[in-house]
Amino acid sequence: MSETILVIDDSSDIRALLAVALKDAGYRVVEADNGPDGIAAYHAHQPDLVLLDIGLGSMDGLEVCRQLRAVTSAPIIFLTARTDEVDQLVGFAAGGDDYVTKPFSPKVVLARVSSLLRRNARTDAEIRTHFAVGPLTLDTASRDVALNGDPLDLTRTEFDLLALLMETPNHVLTRDQLLQQVWGDWYGDSHVVQVRMSCLRIKVKKAGGPAVGVA
Repeated sequence: MSETILVIDDSSDIRALLAVALKDAGYRVVEADNGPDGIAAYHAHQPDLVLLDIGLGSMDGLEVCRQLRAVTSAPIIFLTARTDEVDQLVGFAAGGDDYVTKPFSPKVVLARVSSLLRRNARTDAEIRTHFAVGPLTLDTASRDVALNGDPLDLTRTEFDLLALLMETPNHVLTRDQLLQQVWGDWYGDSHVVQVRMSCLRIKVKKAGGPAVGVA
């Protein structure tokens, strides 16, 4: 059965553009043109990934993302005209996994969708290990992170970054290495690594944990 993609965008033209591209690529597509209907569509169809416009109406995409994150870990890609780093940080803090800026190429969206779905489809055959750095612990089997025994709430990408750093202690990882190993096929700006690392540092530091960084 093909994966289901939920597209939440108030522009019928953008929904139509994405629906054609996604269906041609073999995906099943569900559409919604506002936040409440998008949340209802998620519960009705349980999609494998969500494409979510930030600039919706009374309930914007950030609030939709927060509500979806309360019930699912499915990947969420923001569709946004906002390009400032602060806006990206806010989106990631809300629980987004990735973002695509408007105007966009359907090929770029498809590449991001494919990459996130591959990351989300890791099987039980993978090596799963428990890691600890001081009071910070990480379990790749349950995808749980804790600091001094208290759960640390991370997005999927933040978890993958932290797991890679903890799996390779005493090694300096460059931005390009993180981009390749966490994002894989990436067609956007490598600046995304800096933004996501900033989110991770803020969460760990706020909880009183050790410093995390990248060369």
